[in-house]
Amino acid sequence: MKFAVEARIFTNGMAVYKIRPAEVGEESSTNQTMTCEIWIDVFDTEQEAREFAKGYRRA
Repeated sequence: MKFAVEARIFTNGMAVYKIRPAEVGEESSTNQTMTCEIWIDVFDTEQEAREFAKGYRRA
């Protein structure tokens, strides 16, 4: 099972993220909306996802 870190970075600088199971065939991607950028990073293990997500807490 793969895991995804899904982060929403809003125009005011606030970042919200969650760690979730990746969907079948899901790949890392980015998308921009009117109010935020949505970043999805996919990892092979939950531990890798958690380590990556620590960077959002420091920002």
